[in-house]
Amino acid sequence: MSTPRRTKSDARHALRDEGRTPPLATASQPPKFNLGNFQILPENRSAVRAVKTLARAVSLGKRVSVCPLVLHGTPGSGKSHLTKAFLAALMQTSPEITIRSESAGDLAKPDVLTEDSGFADANLQECDVLVLEDIQHLPERAADNVCELLDHRIRHRQMFVITSSTSPGELTHLPRRLTSRLVAGLIVKLEPLGIASRRAVLAATAKTRNVRLEPDALDCLANQTGGLRAALGLLQNLALIASQFPGPLDLATVENILTGSGLPTSAGTTLDAIIKRVVAVFGVTEKTLFGPSRLRNVLLSRQVAMYLARELVGLSFPRIGAAFGRDHTTVLHACVKIEDAMKTNAELSSRVRQLRNELV
Repeated sequence: MSTPRRTKSDARHALRDEGRTPPLATASQPPKFNLGNFQILPENRSAVRAVKTLARAVSLGKRVSVCPLVLHGTPGSGKSHLTKAFLAALMQTSPEITIRSESAGDLAKPDVLTEDSGFADANLQECDVLVLEDIQHLPERAADNVCELLDHRIRHRQMFVITSSTSPGELTHLPRRLTSRLVAGLIVKLEPLGIASRRAVLAATAKTRNVRLEPDALDCLANQTGGLRAALGLLQNLALIASQFPGPLDLATVENILTGSGLPTSAGTTLDAIIKRVVAVFGVTEKTLFGPSRLRNVLLSRQVAMYLARELVGLSFPRIGAAFGRDHTTVLHACVKIEDAMKTNAELSSRVRQLRNELV
């Protein structure tokens, strides 16, 4: 369990008792937060903006406009990385504030939760900034205490950031009295990273670990099944032996290293398997999928198949184009179109997620 970074002074307590918020920053301009090596990407830009807005208010001694801020997204979407980055930036710009970061799964431990007086540590209520991670792991017996904690911080408009793997409405194992309070706050989703964003993160990580990769090798890692975490795990393994090679690692070398070490490569899902699932989900035939038809449903199913072939199998654009009897530029257009459409079309996004889950 983390401890407060700094104990508040008597003067700060006195101001709080009088109902006033002590000043935390004297600069006339809002502070600029350096998030370190955290990469701002299309999938997390809204979450970054929300966190920065609230953190600036705290730095300037103001009460936050919303409470709580709920960040949710699938594992690997960057929730924990973002909260750590903004807390580090906040401590650097305003070292006088108090900060706590706790795991929801730890809130029922004997040294944290007491049966008669709620949470044993009053700093959970009084700290300037509180982060509660992975609320989906909150034990039910701690739910009432979290509700009281939420009510206290909402009344005093103190910054409270909560992370979750799902939206509050999907936390059906938690009591309604708690989820209703979460829904009343600001809810921001971090989308799963697309291929381009995974590639950007991997490129930056490879640079920090002194792993030189050719573009095709980087594409191979970005297209691995299992998302960004799996790809970063593979990169970590490559980092252990990259120094043994004189030049940048190309695709063939990376595939040989991963295969030789018993680690999975992009060969786990086949194009044939993708085709069979796509035609079943979209209700088209393989003949029409590969044919010249440009009917809306046929065209969409063809583009989704190309997108999944690129994302799950890691085939190059020319290889996918050859399989479908199309030019590689057509495949590139299809992948970009589907990735963009998924951001605004909930039905299409759900279909693609369903296919991905069935194929991985």
